Amino acid sequence: MVRVFGHHVRRMTVFLCALEAAIFTAVFFAVAKGLPLANLDPVTFGTFMEVAVAPASLLFLGMIALGTYNIDVLQTPGVVTQRLIAVAILGGAVFLAVVALGLSDLITMRQLLLAEAAAFPLILLGRIGVRHLTAMPVLRNRALVLGTGESARRVWEALRGDNLGRLSGFMDLQTASNPHPQVPPARTVARPDSLVAYATASNIDQIVVALDDRRALMPVEELLECRMRGITVYDASTFIERETGKVDLDGTRASWLIFGEGFHIGRIGRVLKRTLDIVVSGSLLILFAPVLLLTALLIKIDSKGPVFYRQIRVGLNGAPYSILKFRSMVQDAEKDGKAIWARSGDARVTRVGMIIRKARIDEIPQAINVLKGDMSFVGPRPERPVFVEQLAGEIPYYAERHRVKPGITGWAQINYPYGASVEDAREKLKYDLYYIKNQSLIFDLVIILQTVRIVLFAEGAR
Repeated sequence: MVRVFGHHVRRMTVFLCALEAAIFTAVFFAVAKGLPLANLDPVTFGTFMEVAVAPASLLFLGMIALGTYNIDVLQTPGVVTQRLIAVAILGGAVFLAVVALGLSDLITMRQLLLAEAAAFPLILLGRIGVRHLTAMPVLRNRALVLGTGESARRVWEALRGDNLGRLSGFMDLQTASNPHPQVPPARTVARPDSLVAYATASNIDQIVVALDDRRALMPVEELLECRMRGITVYDASTFIERETGKVDLDGTRASWLIFGEGFHIGRIGRVLKRTLDIVVSGSLLILFAPVLLLTALLIKIDSKGPVFYRQIRVGLNGAPYSILKFRSMVQDAEKDGKAIWARSGDARVTRVGMIIRKARIDEIPQAINVLKGDMSFVGPRPERPVFVEQLAGEIPYYAERHRVKPGITGWAQINYPYGASVEDAREKLKYDLYYIKNQSLIFDLVIILQTVRIVLFAEGAR
């Protein structure tokens, strides 16, 4: 893992990004200027940017937007191929618009499509090659977990869906074998005579301390020696956070929130975030103005009631505000006044409401809330006061999600499907706290880009 603008990113992902950006740029340049490469004439910087860097950047942003670098996608070859095809189609549509509008006179539509046809097979072959390389023991990041109890179980549950083989095993440090291990017995290893010798022989580069009783069991001297040998040592909560992009809520203590890094954005960061909010929200309202007008008309025709729906939500520091959305349910959906979780297939949703919910069009009017300053474009989803009161009483640190402005989209929204229960809210809080801890302008831009994936594939729609 490496930190990129405060966000934890896998080394393999960084390498893939660099490799694929280079492939796109090289292929577009070669096709635009003619093959073979030996016949290329010198070009100006402006020409290079227009025929190679600009189209390559568009495709690269499409790769990020459709989640092709997400770990679940990287681990599934079939999904990788589907996403690459989707990026190629989306890129072709953008290129067609560029040529139709006459925005470039140095490269033709035929050259753009030819470059795409050449680039994506190379991208796919590159990913297959990188996958095989990272599977080699000498190149694989391997983590040894110390412990087999509750803390170790959380590590196992966080990473057991990861088939990259990064977990070497769980080491039982009890003087006698633990009679009730909470991790799969097949993944446990006995305590060796020398932890350093075992780690070196097993190509371990990370040790995760997941001991429920550190005071009695932690091998301090051996861990110190491992650290001096270049082996990174993490506690369970830090490791889970780095590997999953969410906070280990069960292992979090108030002292971690107080003394830990992050949870702060400076004055310049706040100005940049507010600027991004205004630019993105204003652009969204302008670009989708025809869609918004059509949606308003269809809502009015489809069912009785107002076009817009207002509701009190909890905002920054717990202050209430009125959220604005397109009405997607029948009027008086809560006649008895009792708040009800919205669920998938909710009978209260209208015919038009079903469509605009799947396409997330019902959320667009919240851009007005962003321009007013009640919300940010990226942040935790705002919740109703009655649910906040309930969830704050059942989930530790739930109130901390209100330390930033709520958002139209967010880290939890692009990583976890729509939730309608206390357990769902608890899981989404893990992502929200991770975002609050690591927020930055670049992180916001990545979330905004990946929201395209959520809309296109209707992920989490209800």
